[in-house]
Amino acid sequence: MRFSLRRAMSISCSPVAFALLAMSLFGCENKHLGRPCNLGVPDDGGSSSAGTNATISGEVLACPSRICVLPAAMKTTDDSPYCTAECSTDDDCSDGELRSSAADDKRCKSGFVCGVATEVGDFCCQKVCICRDFIDTPSGQLDEPASCKSGSGSTCKNVH
Repeated sequence: MRFSLRRAMSISCSPVAFALLAMSLFGCENKHLGRPCNLGVPDDGGSSSAGTNATISGEVLACPSRICVLPAAMKTTDDSPYCTAECSTDDDCSDGELRSSAADDKRCKSGFVCGVATEVGDFCCQKVCICRDFIDTPSGQLDEPASCKSGSGSTCKNVH
């Protein structure tokens, strides 16, 4: 029996196999937004005296983006930090993991929005996906802080 490369390729490269390969190569990455994570830093790392800044760590292996965030508003609740990712629009945050009906599920329940979580530290003025549960704005949207705008005189490395 002789080996035929053409025959082997016709057997292994069916349309279904090709479609699965294409989806795995070009499909959307699951960022696991909202997955609980451990910051690995003190809860006050990056917070201001006013308590308006989130605590963020960029080296968390449990998160595909490596970014774990504890929004300032969560520091007074029993919720846990969660995985986030960099974003430029709210659409970048649309696939977050939401809270189930389980009483012990601490994940976000109202979805995610793209915005600045902190104005200090390594993630100052960097837009990340933030849970709407912890945003105190009527529209549910986040305005860019004045200190993060170009020409503001900010020393933040993320302000261009």
